[in-house]
Amino acid sequence: MKEQQETELIVCDNCGVKAARVVKRPQVLGRGTQMMLVDNVPVIACKNCGESYMTGATMHQLDDIRLKQKAKTTARKIAVAEFVYD
Repeated sequence: MKEQQETELIVCDNCGVKAARVVKRPQVLGRGTQMMLVDNVPVIACKNCGESYMTGATMHQLDDIRLKQKAKTTARKIAVAEFVYD
């Protein structure tokens, strides 16, 4: 697994404590044949309250990627597992 790059602590928009940092995570958009994986999405994660959230700018960029999927993506094969409840 890749090591996450250390970033400076920022104030969490949820709890107001300077305990959040930007981390890069994969994000799944769409469903069915329109499903895609967007890698390295910046997410703000707070160690104090446990919340994770994205900025408006990040959400707008994800929406742009979703709307322009063919121009913004490359096809790759990935393994997919389905969680089965016992």
